[in-house]
Amino acid sequence: MRRDDNEPPQLCQFIGGEGGTGKSRVIAAIAELFVRRAGDLDGFASSGSAALRIDGQTKMDWQEKQVLVIDEVSMLGARTLHAVNEQLCRLRESARDFGGIPIVIFCGDFYQFRPVQERSILLPSASTTWEGDNGFGIEQRRQHDTAHVLWRKFTTVVLLDEQIRAAQDPRLQYLNSHCYQEGRRIPWESGITVVTPLNRNRWNLNIEAALAFRKQWQRQVRIFVSEHRWKDNEPTEEEAIMMLGQGDDSTIPVPAIFMFVPGMPVVVNKNTHQGLKLGNGASYTAQHVILDKAHPGHQIDADTVLHLARRQGYCWGQKRRETSASLGRTLDLVALELRGTRTTNIDGQAVPSQCDPYSLYVQLSRCRTLDGIMLLSRAREHDLIGNTVPAEMAQAELRLEQLSEETLKGAESRDWLE
Repeated sequence: MRRDDNEPPQLCQFIGGEGGTGKSRVIAAIAELFVRRAGDLDGFASSGSAALRIDGQTKMDWQEKQVLVIDEVSMLGARTLHAVNEQLCRLRESARDFGGIPIVIFCGDFYQFRPVQERSILLPSASTTWEGDNGFGIEQRRQHDTAHVLWRKFTTVVLLDEQIRAAQDPRLQYLNSHCYQEGRRIPWESGITVVTPLNRNRWNLNIEAALAFRKQWQRQVRIFVSEHRWKDNEPTEEEAIMMLGQGDDSTIPVPAIFMFVPGMPVVVNKNTHQGLKLGNGASYTAQHVILDKAHPGHQIDADTVLHLARRQGYCWGQKRRETSASLGRTLDLVALELRGTRTTNIDGQAVPSQCDPYSLYVQLSRCRTLDGIMLLSRAREHDLIGNTVPAEMAQAELRLEQLSEETLKGAESRDWLE
């Protein structure tokens, strides 16, 4: 590819395929190809921070780019894509799509997770349910449809279909007989990754993992208890104890109890410093904790220190991973919980809802072999049988398959020596 004074025709290409077919390898190969072409390539994961990433670079940076690669496009919301396009046009001072970047490549698998608080670029606004969503007005729908038109221009499609990750083990249908054992403990000491969609289980698993790590490595544990205030009267002892079991969620940024063990693995759950790769899903080792001098702690025993009235958030100790943090990763040893994110009260018992089809797909597609899978609970029939994606999404996927066939036929019939 050579630069020309005249603007070249733009290639908009989509590279898709199920988990384990080698999409990440293709991206790595593209990056390696351009490593000697200083600055010609730019790529980022579509975690919702794509527009922010573009904002962080100068006009000169972007006017030199020849190739743009965006990965994990299943999580790329239409409004985010609209913002990305607007910024690129501004920075490159061009009215062409994506600011006229000659080659734009999207990679991903639309059977994986959808955007958070946005809608997928696969479908127009007319095919999307908006009832009860006050955040999507006329302007938001216009942006959505503008982004969808951009997506429709990706007519050069290559779908990878050769399974690489699990090529040696096709027996996933035998999950229960092979992977589930009543009362089996989680072998934390093996470095296993645990995936669960339920917040309550996540809190318990994190605490269990931290304590197991402390025992394995014979290290001190610091237990931080968050400050909690009641608006009305002082709580009863029972109410105070119940609060200790409260975890973090979308409305509560920190859990009631946080355990810290030096050296424990942690996972970042918020995009913080993209340039340093400190983003959502990045794995690290926790080395130290900054203590509040006003609350130095109480030595319970030689291995335990208790800190009260914690007000600041801490990076949560991880031996588990939420399903969204498992995208694009191959897991050799993993414990799965094939359940929905909500629970329904049936006969006095909290019963998890049906496993989301995207969550089911992501979890199972991360693993190389059945031998590395452990089920936290028995897989239910309705979580697997007939658990399909919405019809309109399946139809959009069919269009990609047809475009892929056309792209391959065109490539095979072309004389590449001309």
